[in-house]
Amino acid sequence: MAKVYDGFADFYSKGPYTAFSRRVAELLPPVLERFGVKPKRVLDLACGEGTFAVIMAERGLRATGVDASPRMLHHARQRAHAAGVEVTFLEQDIRALDLADSFDLVTCWYDSLNYVLDYDDLVRVFSHVRRVLHPQGLFIFDMNTLRGLARWREHGTYVQQDKDTLFEVHRADYDYENNIAALKITGFVREGELWRRVDEEHRERGYPLGRIREALGHAGLDELACWANLGEMTEPKPDSVRVFFVTRPKAASTD
Repeated sequence: MAKVYDGFADFYSKGPYTAFSRRVAELLPPVLERFGVKPKRVLDLACGEGTFAVIMAERGLRATGVDASPRMLHHARQRAHAAGVEVTFLEQDIRALDLADSFDLVTCWYDSLNYVLDYDDLVRVFSHVRRVLHPQGLFIFDMNTLRGLARWREHGTYVQQDKDTLFEVHRADYDYENNIAALKITGFVREGELWRRVDEEHRERGYPLGRIREALGHAGLDELACWANLGEMTEPKPDSVRVFFVTRPKAASTD
C-alpha cells in the first residue's frame, strides 16, 4: 500500500480527492448522535494526507492517523501544522496494526479497505480494529461495491488534473473474474524547468456484502447499519456503487 501512494501523494494532496474526507466529516455528527456515541479519541485508518483527522482535531477530539505511505504522512503533518492542531500520525500497515491505545471511534474512508486484496487480510484489519475499539465505540467505514468497481472500466482513459505545475492521466480497467479494478496513473509534476514523471498502478478488490459481513463477524464486530448514502442513511440497492458500514464490538458472552 505504501508504494502506490508515495509517488501519487503529491497529486492526491493537490487534487479533488480531499473533498471526500471533508464531506464525511460534515455528515458524521448525525450518525454519532443516532448511535449515542460522543467520542473523545478517534483513530483514522489509511488517513492519507490527514484531512479527516485534522478536522476531528479541530473539533476537540484526540486524533490519531495511521497510514503506510511516508509521503502521505508528510503531507498530513504539514496539514495539521498549518491548522494549528495536534494529531498523532503513525506509519503503519493497517493489516498489522500495532497500537496500545483504545479509541471511541475508528474510521476508514474513501474505499481504502478495497485496497486489501486478500479476504484473510480483511479479517485481520477488522480484528485489529476490534482490539483497539472501546466496547461501546463505533467503527465506521466505506467500500466500493462490485458494481462501483466494475464501472471503472466504463471510464477508460481520462485526464484527472491539468494544472500549470501538475498533470494527471488515469487509465481504468476491471477484471470480472477476480473482481479487481486497476487504475493506472501517470502524472507529471513541474520541478523548475523540468517535469518529473510518476507512474503507479492502484488495485482494488470488490467484495460482496455478504463476505464483508462474514469478515466482520469473524473479527467480533456487529453490524449496526449498512447504507448506500451516509447523509440520507438509505439502504443499498443492487446498483449502489458505494456502501457505508457502522459497526460495534460484539457484546461479551455471559455463558
